[in-house]
Amino acid sequence: MEAFEIVLLTVAAFSTSALTAVVGAGGGTALIALMLFIMPPAAVIPAHGIVQLAANVTRSWLLRRYLAWPIIWRFSLLLPLGVVLGLWLFQGLPAAVIQLLIGGFVLITLALPFIKQIGIRETPLWAFIPVGFVTGCLNMIVGVIAPILGAIIVRRDLKKEEIVGTLGFFGVIGNLFKITGFTLVGFSFAKYWPLLAAMVPAAVLGARVGRVLLSKVDERVFLICFRLMLGMLALKLIIVDGLSAIFT
Repeated sequence: MEAFEIVLLTVAAFSTSALTAVVGAGGGTALIALMLFIMPPAAVIPAHGIVQLAANVTRSWLLRRYLAWPIIWRFSLLLPLGVVLGLWLFQGLPAAVIQLLIGGFVLITLALPFIKQIGIRETPLWAFIPVGFVTGCLNMIVGVIAPILGAIIVRRDLKKEEIVGTLGFFGVIGNLFKITGFTLVGFSFAKYWPLLAAMVPAAVLGARVGRVLLSKVDERVFLICFRLMLGMLALKLIIVDGLSAIFT
């Protein structure tokens, strides 16, 4: 890779990691979109997993006091089985279809609080078990599942630090299994070591900067920004990544 490309993606890793640490989701999706402009699609998802693992480990450690363990252990139960299925589907399922499904699901979830007839306003704890399985599967195909997880995890009993920290730990688990899976099928991470050696520290630094900014964000403002970010990501997944890929 050219030096300019490495510098560009390093800056992107820092900026998107800081964004995720503040808003909870969105940075990973923005980063993978930028990486697709420069790297081969088959290499983007596994390489992106390395960078996101570094950022999520940092974010989880900085917010370790706020991790929602009742959610985390349920999420982790079936995730490995989902990874196995995702690896099997990796070459066969069109990414555009998956992106359409994710975008539509996020929009529906964001709309639930405004639909008065619906009694369930937040995801019950048991639902995080199948959510972990689906995450493991889609994470291998699409590469970033933060919009779905971000929409699901918003609960009345969680503060913004708990939302961001728990989402970060989801990323740790998901990316660990993603990296393991791609290693087992023969992907060579060593080929991209100069890029990863630059992006990983940048992502760690971005997560630390974002953690400082998070403590200064008002709770109500945070939730508004968080949902706006998810809505924009959903529209991007549907219109830009999904429909445009199908009809062009």
